[in-house]
Amino acid sequence: MNNSKMSQELSIYLDLCRFIAAVVVVLAHLIHFDIATGDWIRWLPYNGRDAVILFFLLSGYVISYTCEQKQDTLKTYVVARATRIYSVALPILLLTVAVDLIGIQFNPDNYTGLYQYEKLYIYIPFHLSFLGEVWTISEQPFTVPPYWSLGYEVWYYVLFAALYFYSGVKRVIVFSILFLFVGYKLWLLFPLWLMGVWLYRNHQRWPLSQLMANILFFGSIFGYLVFKHTGTDKYLIELGQQIWPFASLSLGSAKKYLSDYVVCFFVLGHLYAANYVNLTWIVKFKKPIVLLASYTFTLYLIHAPVMKTVEHNWQLETEAISTSIFILLLVAFSTWSIGFITEQRKHKFKPLVVLIVNFFVGMFSFFPLLVKMIKPSRAKNYEG
Repeated sequence: MNNSKMSQELSIYLDLCRFIAAVVVVLAHLIHFDIATGDWIRWLPYNGRDAVILFFLLSGYVISYTCEQKQDTLKTYVVARATRIYSVALPILLLTVAVDLIGIQFNPDNYTGLYQYEKLYIYIPFHLSFLGEVWTISEQPFTVPPYWSLGYEVWYYVLFAALYFYSGVKRVIVFSILFLFVGYKLWLLFPLWLMGVWLYRNHQRWPLSQLMANILFFGSIFGYLVFKHTGTDKYLIELGQQIWPFASLSLGSAKKYLSDYVVCFFVLGHLYAANYVNLTWIVKFKKPIVLLASYTFTLYLIHAPVMKTVEHNWQLETEAISTSIFILLLVAFSTWSIGFITEQRKHKFKPLVVLIVNFFVGMFSFFPLLVKMIKPSRAKNYEG
């Protein structure tokens, strides 16, 4: 077991990486949603997908660290993860539905293709169960396309719990059932998330000198830029689809898996080196970085509905940089106002989550054989 603590400098740097990744996704969507079309967009990052890969790896790292340091029980783990996810995802999903329904009344022609609104009673529970990427399903909710990654992320939390809180035969049975349920797309990208777990458990195994740390720290960035500039990522994306042996199983959101693996390699090297380079300077910026990072999840989810709402209801001069600046300011304001009552107040959601978890635990108590099977087998992780 790795009982080492994360240094303050590394913790702040990971927060900075998380915030920068969210900003990259936002800027990339200005291009992807055709909101920014002027010549100046060549200065914008377009690699939002790579930022999500960074999120996956950071998530595996932080979740592993949290479980080791806090000695979570399975119940506290579920409550913590559910509180974190639903305190932001649920309000934003419901707010998006409300705003979209209003927009549809005034500009129905601009809201074409949103068939999910015809059966909200199915799709709201469906998306709150994060089933949008299971097996051959490929569904993002309404005007929140970034939600796709939660269809991976949340199930990786579940799979990790099966590996961490169980042992022996129970681990094999519980993990196998869950693994088979989530399907091939999640299998393809699960190694990226697990690399974060691996990084946490091994980030002090091979100490680096300052020289080697700096070479790896900056070299990984340079290598990534060369990888993108040469178009190697595009070649790997095409190759991955060509060698995929199951023609009837669409890769969908996992179609870039080979490129994702290489991006993960660069991220892994960079973050490993970050534990050894001199980051003392970053402590001076701790407060603003931690504050900005604390709004990351809200920013990641809310920016797309804001952009789509503006796009569907106003005539935009997409070539003007002022249009993009206005939308970014609107995204920033929405992130702050919504995040202030959701992500910043997630502890307020915890009692409700605990109540729901206890309800399901009580329901399961009527099936003693099932309880016996799913009860964690490592006593230290579920006692107390």
